[in-house]
Amino acid sequence: MAEKALITDLHAYSEAWTDKMIEIWLEKIERRRIVDTGALHESFSSQVGYLSTGATIEMKFLEYGLAQEFGVGNGYTRGNGGDLQILDPDYREAHGLDRKRRAGARSHPNMTSGKPRSRRPWFNAKYLASVRAMVEALARIGGEHAAASIADSLSSSIGSGDL
Repeated sequence: MAEKALITDLHAYSEAWTDKMIEIWLEKIERRRIVDTGALHESFSSQVGYLSTGATIEMKFLEYGLAQEFGVGNGYTRGNGGDLQILDPDYREAHGLDRKRRAGARSHPNMTSGKPRSRRPWFNAKYLASVRAMVEALARIGGEHAAASIADSLSSSIGSGDL
């Protein structure tokens, strides 16, 4: 019976944690105005899978969200050593990247700022801190159930005169 209660508590915590993470992330992308088309905002989903050996938490969102987190995208390539020509003020001026202009196709309604792309952190720091908090909470829940189980065993032993 105690094991079933432990599993129920762990499942409830895992579900609540995933819901809270998505809520936090949505608030952060709204605050940072990463809502151009709303596609990232609408892409969030989560699923907690339970196995006999534990649980897996799967959270999904558009990969574009990570480009916003790290301030990368078109013009940024992996392995360039950080020397990005599109950030050079002379290059930006020569190619008209230093002034406001239409973002994307001519029909796109939004304008760029004319400033180099920068990070808009919404994911990483909060996620890592929340994972640490989740590990601590799951350990606390497990510890509480273990202590209750030991206390029940001792009470039964004392009550039956086995000790």
